[in-house]
Formats: sequence, C-alpha cells, structure tokens
Amino acid sequence: MRLSAAHPSTSRKGQIPAVIWWTDFLIIALWAQELSGGLDFLSPGVLICLQSGQWLTALWMGVLWVLVQEGGGNLVFGVSILFYAGMLIFFLLSKWLLEPENPLFIILFSLLLACWSWVVLSGAISFQELPPRTYSPWSWIARQWAAYMLFWSGALFIYRRGGRNGRI
Repeated sequence: MRLSAAHPSTSRKGQIPAVIWWTDFLIIALWAQELSGGLDFLSPGVLICLQSGQWLTALWMGVLWVLVQEGGGNLVFGVSILFYAGMLIFFLLSKWLLEPENPLFIILFSLLLACWSWVVLSGAISFQELPPRTYSPWSWIARQWAAYMLFWSGALFIYRRGGRNGRI
C-alpha cells in the first residue's frame, strides 16, 4: 500500500523534476547554439522524447523549439517547421531499421539530421534569394553532426541518470 500521494517517479531520490530538467536543457542548448555560431542544439531534446516514447512532450517541445528558432532567425517562417516535420518522418522510418536505443542509431541518425538541416537551410536561402554559401557544405555538416552526436548522447545519458522519465 502506498501512503504517499506523490507520483513514484517524482519522489525518487536524485531525480530532477521534468520542468526543471527541460528548462535547464533549453538554457544550455540556447547557450551552446549561440557559442557555436548557429549550430542546432535544440533538436536532441525532441529526439530524447521520441526515444522515450513521450509523444505528447515531444509535440509541445517541438512547438516551443519552432517558436524559439523562428523568432530568433532571419529566414522566412516555416524553415523550422519543415526541419522538424522531416526529423519526425525520418525518425519513424529509421526506427524500423535500428532500435532507437542503439548507439549506432544515434550516430547514423545524427548524420542524417545534419545533412537534412543543410538541405533545409540551403533551400530556404535560395528561396529568399540570399547570397549562396560559397564554401563546401561538408565542414558545416561535420560540425553539426558532431554537435548532434555529442549533445544528444550526453543529454540522453544525463536524462536517464537524473532526469524524470515522465511527462510534464
């Protein structure tokens, strides 16, 4: 018999409440995005929710991340929506090939996501008739791939150790 009215996942010792965890994640991701010169550090948060099967949390977080990225960027509205829609479709298709918990999934999906972000950004730049990027995309894709891999795997590790595995 349980005497406490608290939810078991919130009363475990050492667990961080979900609201605090995701607020800290947002602050660190925005800070890293600013210091890296615009690399995306927000997407791994949605991917952690998708890996954990928390579809509702992934939905509201995706909406919040789109608002943050669309509000802070100088490209036309809709670039982030296209990126996150593609990310969701690629995630659903990729999880049939590999188990999302597999480290190889994180490595390969991070590469796919880095290439997808380059395609979306390059398309948006050409639609807006901005000057095209003159350098090779491979160095940018490699940096974004490393950022996704390291931040996603690190945040997932910390989330599973100290974050709450429930919904907000």
